[in-house]
Amino acid sequence: MNDVPIIAANGVNMPALGIGTFELDEPTVEDILPRALELGYRHIDTAQIYRNEGAVGRAMEHSGIAREDLFITTKVWVDQYEPAALIRSVQGSLERLRTDYVDLLLLHWPVFGGRGMNPTLDALMRARRDGLTRHIGISNFTIDQTEQAVAFCGDGQLATNQVEYHVYLGQERLRRVLARHNLILTAYMPLAKARTVNDPVLWEIGEQYGKTSAQVALRWLVEQDRVAAIPATSNPHHAAANLDIFDFSLSENDQQRLAALEKKRRICKPEKLSPEWDD
Repeated sequence: MNDVPIIAANGVNMPALGIGTFELDEPTVEDILPRALELGYRHIDTAQIYRNEGAVGRAMEHSGIAREDLFITTKVWVDQYEPAALIRSVQGSLERLRTDYVDLLLLHWPVFGGRGMNPTLDALMRARRDGLTRHIGISNFTIDQTEQAVAFCGDGQLATNQVEYHVYLGQERLRRVLARHNLILTAYMPLAKARTVNDPVLWEIGEQYGKTSAQVALRWLVEQDRVAAIPATSNPHHAAANLDIFDFSLSENDQQRLAALEKKRRICKPEKLSPEWDD
């Protein structure tokens, strides 16, 4: 299996490919995560609302892998955005994860009360000052919200904006803004909830390289500057295949064919959480 490249940005060193745990219950996480770690995954993404941090913590503890060799992300849920509640919630996450710190702590959605986002961002920075996390970032923030967050926190303070991104959803404008501030775009749902699996264009491209359509979709993402991907899976075979994308490169013609795919298919758009999307 090929080594996963590291993306360096604003002081963070993030593996370009990780394993997500969205929609995986604790027994499933306890089954798949040890296998993923054996395959070579070191970047693990979870969240308070996933209710599986405990399983992630147990898998890490039993893996025998040194804590400093793992990259763990969790996210604060929107009902914990009041500053004191945020700090308490992160301490609870650390207890469940069985670690003294996470590598990356994110605000899960841009949902704020009457005082706006600044008090919550300030608490996020306090969590880093207190040693609860090494790096901080945001998730599902629009271009304008990203600019506001960077303006408040300061350049070089945020590591990433984790957003939905795949071959069917264009994020070019957001990606340019993130690049200007040296933030990583972390792509969740990078396989568009398996919609890439039977795509004839992706299959045709993959046949040239001896790869599957899903591997082509992931490769398209990680070939882009400062883009990481965190596909979630409960299948060990899929976990291995997702990791096996670093031994080929897409030709310019293939990149153009993928760029030409329709780019307005947003999958994750919860009614009470979604901002007014840029697209």
